[in-house]
Formats: sequence, structure tokens, C-alpha cells
Amino acid sequence: MRSKSLVLAALAASTLALSACGSAAPAQPAAAPVAQDAPRDQAMDHSAMGDMGGMHHGSGGVELWAVQSGPLGTIVTNADGHVLHRFDGDSASPSTSTCTDTCAAQWPPVLLEDGTQPELLGVDPTKVGVLARPDGTKQVTLAGWPLYMYAQDDGSLTTTAGQGTDGKWFAVAPDGTKAVTPA
Repeated sequence: MRSKSLVLAALAASTLALSACGSAAPAQPAAAPVAQDAPRDQAMDHSAMGDMGGMHHGSGGVELWAVQSGPLGTIVTNADGHVLHRFDGDSASPSTSTCTDTCAAQWPPVLLEDGTQPELLGVDPTKVGVLARPDGTKQVTLAGWPLYMYAQDDGSLTTTAGQGTDGKWFAVAPDGTKAVTPA
């Protein structure tokens, strides 16, 4: 709970500092339509999630937050600071998850309960979707890529735990691309 409070405080301070800069740029880019491959990749219904300066309130206990990580730049985490990853063995078009059984024990999928929506901060809601996994659960996607956590991530945001594992696992940036470890 303490780490969640620290993350929230840091995010609030960053948001306040950025909003005080007086940038003439719009707060969020114009939303583009999401390409969907129904029924496997379903875009989230964001009509109930009002625009609050980049923060969208969901109802499912799942959080996707864009945060600054020293080693990886801006990445997506959950509210507890655990870095979210994408797997090159999956597909974004159509959204397909191939990490099951033993793989899913090491790389737990980010799951969403039926009828719920994630809370977003700094993540474009038009890029967030959901796919049906082989076991019937609903996995959250970003730009079509299924999202996972790394079981050994300590939530500190100071390490690159999981980054580049087997040359196929990468922290995900807010636009769904791979986060790149600076040279």
C-alpha cells in the first residue's frame, strides 16, 4: 500500500508540474480509430471513462500508467509499479496470446474481469483492448499486444527486470512499442 501511495504521489506531482508548464500543445493527441479483429480483439468501451487530463477511471482493479523509469524511459506499469511487458512470440494483428501454462506462471497475463474497464493514466484509451485467452479469461492489450507482468519484478522501477529476456520480452511503452534500454 505504501508503494502505491508513493507512486500516486509521484504521478500527481509530475502531472501538476507538467500542467504548470503552459504548453500550447493539446493535452492528448487526437484519437484515431482502433482497428479491431472481432471477436478476439475487442476495443474497450471508454464512454464511461471521462477525460480528466489523461486519467481515465475504470472499474476493474487493473491500472495502466505511463511512468518515467530511469533505465527504460517512459513505460507502462500497474499502480504497484510493476512494469508491463509484451512478448514477440505473440501477435498484435490479430491480437493473439501464446504464453500459457508454464510461460504464464513466469509471465502472468494482465487480466480483466468481465464488465470492467482499466484505470488509465497517460495511456491512450483508443489503444487499449482485450482478447479472449485460450482458457476463457480476458487479457488486456495495448496497440494489439497482449500485456504481461514479470513474476520476479520487485516493483521498484529502478531495474530492467525481464527486459530483453530470451530476446523476446520487452517492457512496453505507452504507444505499445517496445521500450528500449538506452545505450
